[in-house]
Amino acid sequence: MKSKAISFLAIFLLFVSLSGFAQTTVTPQVKKNAEVQGKVSPTIKQDPPSSAVKPEVTVKTSAVTNVTQISAVSGYSLTVANGGVTKHGICLSRASGPTISSTIFGSDKSRGPDFVVQLTGLIPNTKFYIRAFATTSAGTTYGNELSFTTAASKK
Repeated sequence: MKSKAISFLAIFLLFVSLSGFAQTTVTPQVKKNAEVQGKVSPTIKQDPPSSAVKPEVTVKTSAVTNVTQISAVSGYSLTVANGGVTKHGICLSRASGPTISSTIFGSDKSRGPDFVVQLTGLIPNTKFYIRAFATTSAGTTYGNELSFTTAASKK
């Protein structure tokens, strides 16, 4: 029984050494103070410059219409080349320069390039600033900024 186990182990080790599974690494030894002639720097293969084209986006905010005490309607046109838009809509703020970190309203269900946006839940008699935006892999592009004031509360 022992001889069969030893024979199997010997055959296994022979197979491993012949098949390349067991590899030995030999590290050359360099003597101290030895002169090294013909120094060669390792060649580093660099990837070619990226040929990927960045998305080009044009966003234009549409005029604000149908302004009431608590709502308004606006929209935007969106033109995209060389890439996809991951998010788009209108950002709204009570301060100039709204960004995507401000309140965001999404567009209607249309496929574009022109979109309509219902701005709801607004505060009466308040000035708001809006601008359209589109986000791609290259970042966020903003459209022109517009402002409007909601209607005053009825007394």
